[in-house]
Amino acid sequence: MNVGRYFLYFCGQLGLMTLLRFFFTWIVIYCENPLVGSKLGPLVNLAWVGGVLLAFRLFDGLTDPLAGGLANAWVRRGREKRSLLWLFFVVPPIGFVLCFLPNLDMPMALRWILLGGGMFVFFVGYTFYAIPYWSLIDDFGKDVEERRRMSNLLGVGVLGGTALGTVLSGIAISKLGFQNAAILFAIPSLLLMILPFFAQPEGVAEPPIEEQKGPGLVESVRRAFKHRRFLATLFLFSGSQMSFTVMTTCTVLIIEHLLGSPDAKADMAVVMGAFLGTSFLFFVAVPAVSRKFGWEYACVGASILLGLVYACTAFLGQGLIGTPLTTGAILYGLGGPMAAILLGLEGEAVTDCARERGGDMTSIYFGVYNLVIKLFNGLAIMTASLLVILSRPANWGVSGVRVMGPVAGGLLVLGVVAYFVWRPKEKQIFPPDEDDVSGPEKDGPKDEGPDEAGPTEISDGIDPAGPAPVDTSDDQTVVA
Repeated sequence: MNVGRYFLYFCGQLGLMTLLRFFFTWIVIYCENPLVGSKLGPLVNLAWVGGVLLAFRLFDGLTDPLAGGLANAWVRRGREKRSLLWLFFVVPPIGFVLCFLPNLDMPMALRWILLGGGMFVFFVGYTFYAIPYWSLIDDFGKDVEERRRMSNLLGVGVLGGTALGTVLSGIAISKLGFQNAAILFAIPSLLLMILPFFAQPEGVAEPPIEEQKGPGLVESVRRAFKHRRFLATLFLFSGSQMSFTVMTTCTVLIIEHLLGSPDAKADMAVVMGAFLGTSFLFFVAVPAVSRKFGWEYACVGASILLGLVYACTAFLGQGLIGTPLTTGAILYGLGGPMAAILLGLEGEAVTDCARERGGDMTSIYFGVYNLVIKLFNGLAIMTASLLVILSRPANWGVSGVRVMGPVAGGLLVLGVVAYFVWRPKEKQIFPPDEDDVSGPEKDGPKDEGPDEAGPTEISDGIDPAGPAPVDTSDDQTVVA
C-alpha cells in the first residue's frame, strides 16, 4: 500500500461519514423546524421521530449480517469483494437526499413517506456499501501495520466527515436551506465513495476460486456472538458511538443556550473546529499508541477521559478563558485526542477479533459490529430527541441542555463497565470448524514476517497477565 492507495481507501470513509454526520446532526433539528430562520412549526411530530428512527435502525440492523454473508458468498463465487462497491455506492446518497426533501407545503402523509422511505434507503444502502468496504482492511493490508494504518484512516474519515457534515454543513444550511445543502453534500460524497475500488494494491488481489462449502450465515453470526472478547468490544464501542451521536445532535443546542451564541449554526465551526483540530493532530500518533498500549487499553482509557470532558459541558456558560464561546471551544478541544483513539482503532479492533476467531470471518464480524452499533445508535437518537424535547422552555429549559453532556459521558462509562463484565479473563478456546473454507486464516496467518505469530496471538489488547509488550520491530512511518 503506497500513499496514493491509502488516500483512495480513505476517500470512501470520508464520503460515507459526511452523509452520516450531516444526517445525525440535523435530522432532528430539521424535523423540529425545516425552514431556516422561521418558526412555522415542526415538519412532523418530533416525539415520533426518535421512535421511527429506532424502528428503521432495528430493521436496517438485521441487514448487516446479511451484508457480511453476501460479501463472503460473493468471494466464494470467484468475484472480488471490492466489486460490490459499484453496486451500492449510489444508494446512500439517494436515500440521504430523500430524507431532506419534505416541506411544510406537503400533506403529512407525503412528508412521512419521503422521510421514512429516505431513512430506509439511506441506512440499507449504507450497510451494503460499508460492510464490504470496511472488510477490505483484511484484503488489502498484507500485515498488521498496514491494517493498523487503514483502520486509522477510517477514523480520520469519521472526523473528516464530521468536519464536513457537522461544521461546514451548518454554514451551507444557513445560506442554502436544508434541501439544497443536502443535495450539495450528496454529489461529491457519491464520487468519493467509489474511489476505494481503485485502492487495491498489486499482489494481494483475491484470486477467483471455486464455490466452496463453508458455514452458513446463521452459523457465522452465532460464532461471532459466542466470541466473548468480541462481545466485550461491541459494548465498549457502542458506548462511544452512542455518545458521539448524542453530542453530535446536542452540540448546536449547547452552543445556543449555554454559550449564548446568536448564530449557533455558524458558531458550530468554532467549537467543533477545536474538537476536530486536536483530533486530526492526534491521529498521527494513534498507531503508535496502539503499538505501545494495545488497542483495548487505549480505548478503555480514552472512553473514560472523553466521558469526563463531555460531563464538564454541563458547567459551560461562564467565560473562564476569554468568552464563553472560547471556553467551550477549549473544552471540546480537550476531547479531540480521545475521540481520535476511539475512532482510529475501531477497524483494528474488529479485524483483530475476527482473526482471533479464525476462518474467513472479517466481513461477518463487521456486519455484526454494524448491527449492534446501529441498534444502540437508534437508542441514542431516541435519547437525543427526548433531550431536545426536555430542553424546550415549557419543560426543563436550560437545565435540559445542561444534562446533555453528562448523559453522553455516562454512555461512555457504561460501555467501559459492560466491556469489563463481558471480557473473558482467559483466552477463549474455539473448537475446530470442520466446515470452514481452508485458507490462510484456517491454516495459519496470512502475513509473513515478524508482525504476527498467528491468528490467536495477534491481539495488542489487554492480557490477564498484564499489558501487552511494546512492539519495537517495526518503525514504519504512519500514513494518516
